Amino acid sequence: MTLRNTPCSDHRPYSSRTLKKSPLALLLLLALLFAGEAFGAQTVRKDAFITQLFQARGLAAPAGEKDMVRAALELDLIPVPEGRLDAPITMKEAIVFAVHSLGLASVADVLSGAPLPFRDIGRLKPLERGYLAAALNMNPPLLRKGVTSFGPSKKLTPKEARNIAAIVRAARKGLSLSVKYSPMKGMTVQVNREGVHDRPPKWRAAVNGFDSREEAEFFRDALAEKGVEGTVDSQNFDWRVRSALSETYGPIRGFLAACESLGRNGVVFASPASWDTQGAPRFWVMVILDPARFDIRPVFAPEGLYALAPLSSMTTGAAAAVNGGYFSISGKERGAPIGAVIERGVMVNPPYKGRTILGWNGKNQAAFGQMDWRAEVHFPGGGFMDVTGLNRTVKGDGVILFTRHFGECTPVFSGPVVEAVLDGDTCVEVRREGGNPIPPGKRVLAVYGTPARFAESVTPGDRVRIVQTVNGGDPYWTSMTNAVQGGPFLVRKGVLSMETENLNDSIVNKRHPRSVIGLTEKGQWFFFVGDGRNAVHSVGFTLAETAEILKKNGVSYALNLDGGGSSTLYAGGRIMNVLSDGRERPVSYGVGAFPKGGK
Repeated sequence: MTLRNTPCSDHRPYSSRTLKKSPLALLLLLALLFAGEAFGAQTVRKDAFITQLFQARGLAAPAGEKDMVRAALELDLIPVPEGRLDAPITMKEAIVFAVHSLGLASVADVLSGAPLPFRDIGRLKPLERGYLAAALNMNPPLLRKGVTSFGPSKKLTPKEARNIAAIVRAARKGLSLSVKYSPMKGMTVQVNREGVHDRPPKWRAAVNGFDSREEAEFFRDALAEKGVEGTVDSQNFDWRVRSALSETYGPIRGFLAACESLGRNGVVFASPASWDTQGAPRFWVMVILDPARFDIRPVFAPEGLYALAPLSSMTTGAAAAVNGGYFSISGKERGAPIGAVIERGVMVNPPYKGRTILGWNGKNQAAFGQMDWRAEVHFPGGGFMDVTGLNRTVKGDGVILFTRHFGECTPVFSGPVVEAVLDGDTCVEVRREGGNPIPPGKRVLAVYGTPARFAESVTPGDRVRIVQTVNGGDPYWTSMTNAVQGGPFLVRKGVLSMETENLNDSIVNKRHPRSVIGLTEKGQWFFFVGDGRNAVHSVGFTLAETAEILKKNGVSYALNLDGGGSSTLYAGGRIMNVLSDGRERPVSYGVGAFPKGGK
């Protein structure tokens, strides 16, 4: 070892002659040399740690790749490292890399608001805190519980590096993660993840949200000028530009960077060889709500019942929300609910035959089952008509009852029409054409086509009664002031209840994202979402798997809602699950939890 001359107070270099005269100086120098060597031996280079991590994950490097750092990046086992690769790796970096290598990056994002015991992490970013929460709550654990110091800037020792690699290696055989915390009084969030992907997926990236093919093609051409290939296609009336399918993550990273340079953020999709691989990752999150502290009711798109919108746009004032039941799609961000929706005593959409309905009221009473709904309008003098529809457009004859849920105005109609604006049972205005405002707090009875002549005599001040009957006047069902319809019924009185309700085999038996609403054995509400369609994060759930999870977690009643790309769970001001479309899919309605008393 070559020794550098060390300056001292008399500016003379140490020499063997000097050291012979000073035994104390000799001992001091030897101690300094030993400490220097020990320091060098007690740190681990960043690239050396990544190599250990790659080997612990047990995945084959891409063909022809011998550099383990590049191999890890090509398989998205680590985020892009910051700084020099030959620098010592810190504890924070090591934990982030290890958690990421197990496919828990998305879980870390979900857990970014979870509580942590460490007192020295005040300068960490929310996502970094999420990585720590994942490391602390996974089994086998990467971090020990019961300590209050993490040491994010501490240099990792070889022993610590070996321990982390050993834990990652063990996690390949059986990873589980469970976190339960309370972000506010009366609300509990439960996050669960099991399994690890055991082989690299295939990746694709896409940029969504173009209004026309021309706009998407313009963006594709701009990517081509940067040397990046893209293909234009459409999904649910939405135009997008997608990358080619890739065996490695490097081209995806390049596609995303090129899109970002053009002002657009892309999303990534990961597909496995099979969605049914044993031990594949599965993730779910549940929000449990105390009915003494929250009112539960349907929520709607701001533009009305025939608009589709992201769930987050419907959540004003809500502490939590989940997407609702099935809906039709008639155009870009246009559609309507399929099945019954009742909101605060108002029938918003009629029931659909053959699917389960969940009804509830302010006394925390609930009803599950089928619903039959009938409505009649009774005119002065004893005449009456059947109401043929709720909050919908018609092309011919019809008697339609509109509430403000439909939107701000009634639809335009080219034929004969009589509109009676009702305040309770009293007609306050009569109109002879469509396309008029629906006053807040009032209803509009619209009679279209041939039957309109029977309503010609109605005048302001007349009593016009709307008589609605649910399940033949059943008093219990009639007391339900809110309701949503989905299907099938998954759990009844704590027992699995798997009737397919004429849903197709894919919906019932294939793995997809799932959304569920119901009641626990303690009488608390819950919103549940299980993620899917992602080989690294969560492959999804069959309905039977979903029902089994709910039963094991204390659920007494559970109704399946719309799933797939619609599955969205909102809590604490953010989306709590990983969206299978890469962004919020516009939905028809949701169910929200609102703090009682505005607290």
